[in-house]
Amino acid sequence: MRRESVLLLNPPGDKLYIRDYYCSFSSKADYYWPPQDLIVLSGIVGLGFKVQVLDAIINKVPERMCLERILREDYKAVIFTTGTATIKKDLAFAEKIKKEKKDIKIIASAAIMKFLGQKLLEDYDFIDCVSYDFTEKDILSFLRDECGAPLRGLIYRLEDKLIEDKGKAPIEFEIPVPRHELFDFQKYKIPIAKKFPFTVVVTSLGCPYHCGFCTAGAFGYRVRKVDNVIEELDYLHKLGIREILFQDPTLTVNTKRVVELCQKMVNHNFHFTWSSNAEIKSLNEEIVSWMREAGCHTMSIGIESGDEEILRKYSKWNSAEKIEQTIDLLNKHKIRVLGYFIIGLPGETRESILKTIELAKHLKIDIASFAIATPDVGTPLRKEALEKGWIPADLDVFDSTEFPVINAGDLSKEEIWGLRKKAVREFYLRPSYLIRKLLQVRSLRELKILASNAFSLFRK
Repeated sequence: MRRESVLLLNPPGDKLYIRDYYCSFSSKADYYWPPQDLIVLSGIVGLGFKVQVLDAIINKVPERMCLERILREDYKAVIFTTGTATIKKDLAFAEKIKKEKKDIKIIASAAIMKFLGQKLLEDYDFIDCVSYDFTEKDILSFLRDECGAPLRGLIYRLEDKLIEDKGKAPIEFEIPVPRHELFDFQKYKIPIAKKFPFTVVVTSLGCPYHCGFCTAGAFGYRVRKVDNVIEELDYLHKLGIREILFQDPTLTVNTKRVVELCQKMVNHNFHFTWSSNAEIKSLNEEIVSWMREAGCHTMSIGIESGDEEILRKYSKWNSAEKIEQTIDLLNKHKIRVLGYFIIGLPGETRESILKTIELAKHLKIDIASFAIATPDVGTPLRKEALEKGWIPADLDVFDSTEFPVINAGDLSKEEIWGLRKKAVREFYLRPSYLIRKLLQVRSLRELKILASNAFSLFRK
């Protein structure tokens, strides 16, 4: 019997949009990774259906050609990933599919569906279901038309009712091994990678920390069984993948769990090089040394601001002293640091933003990412922005790499944008930084990636 087909879609776009499940934005430079929700769903959906993948962004498929391809095929359903930077455009594209194929199931996937899902289904009748937890296997029941009861991780339309499971999911989970070979992993690249090809792996969902500007903290926190992660890594090793981006909002929450993962990676002789997101408060000598032993070369950490009052306001309880100590620890173990900074949080002044720029230049970090503060769905920052009338209630499209949508204190949006540009220039155009980066280049490929990212970064 022929199995029905399901398409996993990263929709077309006019920019290099990264739909990163918890947040979405246009790439600041020449980098791109596969959508983590589609990666995981490839394994789950593959248990019952033939899975096809169309990443229209990385393959540069224009909207018209993307639509033609979908309409040519006999798909049971299309599951598309989305986010606040692209949701309006993605919905418009989904509507075109439904208009031509009325029987096809259209499913939207994003963490924001936990907060927007009900309203989206009420407002857009061409969407049949939204998924706000890509690790749940109940999506198979929906695809098989086994509906009627609430399905975990989904909100869906059944006749004139919206069905949602409001129960709490277990903290620990496991997933079928994702079908990474369906993705064009040879085309994905990130500037921090040591080797290629690379892909993403998810070991946890959400985040236990509650930073006021981050959706992941509002989502809750669940962890994947370590042996289940090792099973996927073994599969990737056999596929010839050499580099991993652990795409958890915070990999390093629990020292015991991460040490166990690293020890098993070492014992299996995978020899991956890899990077991850980390929380400053969670890092210590034991966890950092084991991560380095297992192949970690870069950690991305949220520094956010050089103003401790701003950090306290948004529940980022890190002092400048603690930040510097942690970065020294990472430097000691020869792990590079990517520092995340936010420009334009409410209450900031020109002086506080200049403090952030000076902190970024002072710290021994290798890469600095300067994002614009955005009142994203599900965050305390959005609640504050709505209560104080900084944004209209219907504003739900944000891109942290584009022009600001809210003011910060006495600063205009134009001033915030100018300070963000100043931050990029002053961090990356320091002679000492340029010399250090050039000395780190070990191949022509690395030099090309460095040049490409520099061009893209300063074009913003």
